[in-house]
Amino acid sequence: MRFAAKMTALITMLLAVSLAVGGYLVMSSSFDARLKGQVRDAQEEVRLLGMTVQALCAREQGQDTASSGAIERALEAIPQDRSYCLHAADGTVLSESADFPQEAVQNGRAGVIVSRVQNTTSGSRLITTSLLTLYGGTYSLTCLNDITDMLREAETELQRFRWILAAVLGAAVAATAALSVYMTRPLRRISRTARQLAAGQTDRRVTVRTDDELGDLAQNFNAMADALEARLRELAAAAQRQKEFTASFAHELKTPLTSVIGYADTLRSRTLPSEMQFEAANAIYTEGKRLERMSFALLDLFALERSEPSFSRVQTGALAASVQKSCEYRLARQKQSLQCDVEEAAVWGEPELLRTLLLNLLDNAHKASPPGAVLQLRGRGVPSGYLFCVIDPGRGIPPEELSRITDPFYMVDKSRARAAGGAGLGLTLCRKIAEVHGSSLRFESVVGEGTRVSFLLKGEQK
Repeated sequence: MRFAAKMTALITMLLAVSLAVGGYLVMSSSFDARLKGQVRDAQEEVRLLGMTVQALCAREQGQDTASSGAIERALEAIPQDRSYCLHAADGTVLSESADFPQEAVQNGRAGVIVSRVQNTTSGSRLITTSLLTLYGGTYSLTCLNDITDMLREAETELQRFRWILAAVLGAAVAATAALSVYMTRPLRRISRTARQLAAGQTDRRVTVRTDDELGDLAQNFNAMADALEARLRELAAAAQRQKEFTASFAHELKTPLTSVIGYADTLRSRTLPSEMQFEAANAIYTEGKRLERMSFALLDLFALERSEPSFSRVQTGALAASVQKSCEYRLARQKQSLQCDVEEAAVWGEPELLRTLLLNLLDNAHKASPPGAVLQLRGRGVPSGYLFCVIDPGRGIPPEELSRITDPFYMVDKSRARAAGGAGLGLTLCRKIAEVHGSSLRFESVVGEGTRVSFLLKGEQK
């Protein structure tokens, strides 16, 4: 059963029970009050009639106590339209009205006026009996009051109440059904949107403008849908990156493996002059070292993905001196130099990872710069942390390439990068190291003028 139908049924049931019980109590109380009023009036009337008969009989105390004529004269005080009966304790009827039914005769009790209701085919009547003492004897005076009209009026009111109850319940059912449908409309919208989301329409949202719990539910549902859509985008982007990574990795493996296999096949299938043998062996060695560098870079990336590095206090001056010493030999081969301008400070990070980050950035700067160029490594304390910058006067990076240079295996100039021994993983590793340290790489480059790469580190933990 739908929730709106359940609400309608429940409210209708509660309303029907409440109206029925309330109406019954009100009508029962009203009927009892009216019946008690009739009984009270009838008993008071019988009491007055009995007192009148007793008083009239008392005037004739000197006469014979068995004189029925005296009692009959006293009974003449009873109005002619009253239905009554006077009988002795043994059941002998002394006097009665013409229309008095014998089945209505009942014996009285001393000091008590008794009333009861009797229903017949012709109607209903109230029978009231009072005990009288006349001439030393005990008699019962019974009077009848017709209450058929009162009972019919009560039945009419009951029937009227039934019709009113039916009308009220009908209106209540219609109003409750409409209200339930209106109140559950946000739930139906949420349900419809949930089905659309499940079907893949991740841009669907719920439009509910209420300030109640349903409005809060709709807002939370939309927030969940936003988070779900963002997560799905992330997963799709990750899947695409994984696909591109696999394709690029296979492509990067293909070139050195083709060279290695080709030169190895030449060496085993024919006899070559010593100079050609050296050339082939050198090509195999060079491609093997390239594969080795690519493998190590991949292992470093996987290690960052799988484990959390242990951070500690790192002195920027010592870090820069270590990096400069490691770069001296390679830079000297191209008659390049490194200018260090690093303020002494303490940062929070993993020393070896930060060293790898700076070495890779300087290696890229070295490959992109002409012989005799001066590379710069700068470090400055800023209000939000410590800023490292690597600057080169090289060929620069086109603006359209800047957003992809940290993707795995992506190279702006593939032929030049391969000639320099690159595998396209250096900047990917740099980006990952920066992310581990809660930072990101910022590239500023002008084609033909050079490139500036910076990243911000947190200060020493207090």
